[in-house]
Amino acid sequence: MSGTGLAEDPRAVFPVATRRPIRSRLLLIAALGVGTAALSADALYRAINTTTIQRIERAREAIQEELSHLQADGSSLDASYVVGMRAGITASLNDISPHVPALWQPFMTAMTARAAAGAADGEISLPGGHLVARIEPASGGRYAWAAMVVKPSPTLQSWRVLVVELTVSSLLLVLCAADALITVKRGTGALQGALNALARDLSASIPPSSVREFGDIADGIASLARHLAEARRIQERLGRDLARQERLAALGRVVAGVAHEVRNPLASIKLRLDLAMTNAGALSDDLKRAIEHASSEIARLDRLVADLLIVSGRPLGPRRTIGVGELLRSRVEVLAPWAAEKGVVLRCGGDGRVNADADALARAIDNLLRNAVEASVRGALVEARIEEDAGPDGAPSLRIGVEDRGAGVAPTRAVELFEPFFTTKADGTGLGLAISRGIARAHGGDLTYARGADVTRFELTLPALPAVERAGETARGAA
Repeated sequence: MSGTGLAEDPRAVFPVATRRPIRSRLLLIAALGVGTAALSADALYRAINTTTIQRIERAREAIQEELSHLQADGSSLDASYVVGMRAGITASLNDISPHVPALWQPFMTAMTARAAAGAADGEISLPGGHLVARIEPASGGRYAWAAMVVKPSPTLQSWRVLVVELTVSSLLLVLCAADALITVKRGTGALQGALNALARDLSASIPPSSVREFGDIADGIASLARHLAEARRIQERLGRDLARQERLAALGRVVAGVAHEVRNPLASIKLRLDLAMTNAGALSDDLKRAIEHASSEIARLDRLVADLLIVSGRPLGPRRTIGVGELLRSRVEVLAPWAAEKGVVLRCGGDGRVNADADALARAIDNLLRNAVEASVRGALVEARIEEDAGPDGAPSLRIGVEDRGAGVAPTRAVELFEPFFTTKADGTGLGLAISRGIARAHGGDLTYARGADVTRFELTLPALPAVERAGETARGAA
């Protein structure tokens, strides 16, 4: 016979035990406790009754012996040598009551009424004990009688207290079991509800528990949910990064081919225009302006191709140490007339020095300023500020923040802002922010987006020059 069946079904090797709820165990414990307490109380009660019955039975025997002694002696004693017993022989039944305590007299009177017809005995419970009496005819028409109080056992009260304590203990056991059952039921119900909520949303809160064990379980579940949520966020981020890298790789292949095919004709056209400008004296002013305009457009197309190459991962142009404050002010001055036409005011501040490709960084700043102006309403203010501080790794970092008070982007689409060809403008290409982030990352920095308090903020981060290098640059500039 093949053994693959056992391997295919793990339950054949490790049988699954039937799961029973913990409340059944608690109920069983409570039932056993109550049963034990009830049996103990019953046993004590029977023991108390048995002791009392035995003492009454001995009292009857003592009375019978006393009556036999009286009958044999024939004297008319009105007392007994037995402690607690009254006895004697009287000629009349009416003479018995005066010889007993007042508490006994009603019962003894009733006994004499019955003794008129023959021997009579009886017993009754009185305060302080149990009265046992017997009256029987004696010789000479007389009557022999004896009565005795059976006092309770000295330990009877202790036994009664013990029975009460057992009863109270049983009730407390039932209440504790019921409380434990309710607590466990609520705790498991809360944990089950939390697990159901976490199955739909890992950020769902887990209610606290007053039971330490359930609290520990809840803390463990919460920690597990946090780790799962973090793993999911990492997975989603890695998925987005991978998809972005794939898109950028595809874009890079397309851009590389297009750049090769576009730059050659552009270079040829630029060469011919430059040759034409060598004979500028023979050209009319209109033709010169046309050639200059065409040359600037060719330069713009060449920069666009260069930006696309940066987005696709190609290296930047030559870098040098530049003053970012001066660069930012120059870009604001260039764009200020255009912004004024739209009724928007541009303002800038701050300074810092970085090692960067000035042309590429200027294009990134232009993109951020243009987007902020286009997102603003008339009369609004767009502010760009440079700040310098330590980055997450402790290295100096320079931040260029551009803020506007426009409507911003829908939160659900914010993650697409830096994707190539994503745009919310009817006439936009969707390359501005992608190019700006590509330039920032090519410099070892980044470009981020944040929205809060009706303010949209784009922040371009660059590695700042260390203090030693800045001092060296300052010394060279002074020399």
